[in-house]
Amino acid sequence: MVMEMERVTIIGIIFAILVVGWILATGQWAYGNVVGPLVNHSKIPQLKITYVNAYENAKGTYLILNITDCDGPDAYPASAPMMEIYNSTWHVFLYSYNISNDTVKVIQAPWNENKKDYTNWYSGFVVILGSEAQFQLQLPFHLSPGTYHIKLYTPAVSSKVLAKQTATFTIS
Repeated sequence: MVMEMERVTIIGIIFAILVVGWILATGQWAYGNVVGPLVNHSKIPQLKITYVNAYENAKGTYLILNITDCDGPDAYPASAPMMEIYNSTWHVFLYSYNISNDTVKVIQAPWNENKKDYTNWYSGFVVILGSEAQFQLQLPFHLSPGTYHIKLYTPAVSSKVLAKQTATFTIS
């Protein structure tokens, strides 16, 4: 009985060593992570403004933005909790609660109506990877005629690395 238990233990240890060797070998072959640096191929989320237009109305400035999430992890959507509108003489920051309050309509692109992009008080603009939506905002202030830039700030791993996307529009 003792001899049989020792034999089972030895076979189990040999099998465990073979399994661990197999796991390490396939990890080295596929990713180079056993000998060499550990690499994370994750991407920083990147929102892209594909269209922007603005016009004045009685309530202020009506701003139309088409935003798409073109890069980043697919496990969670990208967000832009801060937007800056500026030109050479003036600028304003809109934070997530401003973005959420000022958004009057979100229109999904026809090819991805099953993905629901949205705004909220915490994340600002929220866009799912690979989708595109048009966000229509009624800003409570009037912009003077001129050329303006919009910058969306997408948070990343650290505050030193903020993904930024800029677009330009003109009020006439």
